[in-house]
Amino acid sequence: MWGGAKAEALGAAEVEELSDRVALILLLIQETSYGFHRERYVHGKDSKWFVYMRSLPQFDGDVSGPSFLWTEDELEWLQGSDGYGAAAAMYNTIVDEYVALNESLFQEHSEKFPSNVFTFDRFLWGAATVASRAYGDDAEGTHLCIAPLVDFLNHRAGALQLTRFGNGIVAYAHKHYDVGEQVWVSYGGKSNAELLSQYGFVDPDNGQEAVYIRLGVHLQATGENAAQKMALIQDLLEGAEPEGAIFKLALRPREWEPRLLPILRTLAWSDEEPLPKDAKELVPRQSPEVESQAYAVLEAALMRRASEYPATLAADREQLKAGGLSERNALGLKLRISEQELIELIQTYAVGERSRESESA
Repeated sequence: MWGGAKAEALGAAEVEELSDRVALILLLIQETSYGFHRERYVHGKDSKWFVYMRSLPQFDGDVSGPSFLWTEDELEWLQGSDGYGAAAAMYNTIVDEYVALNESLFQEHSEKFPSNVFTFDRFLWGAATVASRAYGDDAEGTHLCIAPLVDFLNHRAGALQLTRFGNGIVAYAHKHYDVGEQVWVSYGGKSNAELLSQYGFVDPDNGQEAVYIRLGVHLQATGENAAQKMALIQDLLEGAEPEGAIFKLALRPREWEPRLLPILRTLAWSDEEPLPKDAKELVPRQSPEVESQAYAVLEAALMRRASEYPATLAADREQLKAGGLSERNALGLKLRISEQELIELIQTYAVGERSRESESA
């Protein structure tokens, strides 16, 4: 559902300047708003997509929905997790987009975008529908579409992925399916914070889980050479501002060690030893003493990161086991547990590497 003819679909040439994502949101509102406005630009039951549109969730209790739809009280269950910031960022983006449209397109073409139809609540619903059901070939939201039926398929890590072919999307089955058997697709390599903020669920066996640590918050430059260390780190980051730099930690160390280890070595460098003059010297493996201290720096950073959660991993597990939570509250708790479990795994790995390096010193 969606070609390149945005203007033809929405009845205003100006929408050609919009991203596919925003244009899709407006199209969804237009196609589902019969009864609110009788102009030809609002279709409702007259839409050729009516049967499909009727199947879409309203996120009013039928399904959880992306976490940017949650109330402030529900978002509190995401405290400490990367999902809290992701939900807030997505909501703020949607607000900014709606305000911009309201001050331009909606005002200039009020007959085509009536205010009682293109409300913020409907725009938010459209944004949630696009976030959870649309497919695209890049992260910027270009070449985006909603494919009826394909968007009904649920996610499972390692399942088939959709492939773009020309102007269409193709799903190839990699096995035989029996009648009544559920067909799964993979939404791509996303952390649980991303899955929750975009689709409204958490995968308890997510091999793509990730947590993030920040320089200046979790990773800290200390000692007399702190300023020099930050200068070297800036070189390692190819000139990017080091303060606040974000590092992704995943289940497989090989995914993050090449980028992070030179930073850890820099932060771990003893004030009693002269720092290398060239940041590139910190990329290769250093002495066992430096390597051991580098993993100690990582341990400390992970402890700071874990302290941001409102409860311990054990307490969160116990509360989830006790039950009695709403669906959204339980999802928030599951995300916290998933992230804390990953932090615990990486901590165990860091302790092991530190001990191994110490023994070889």
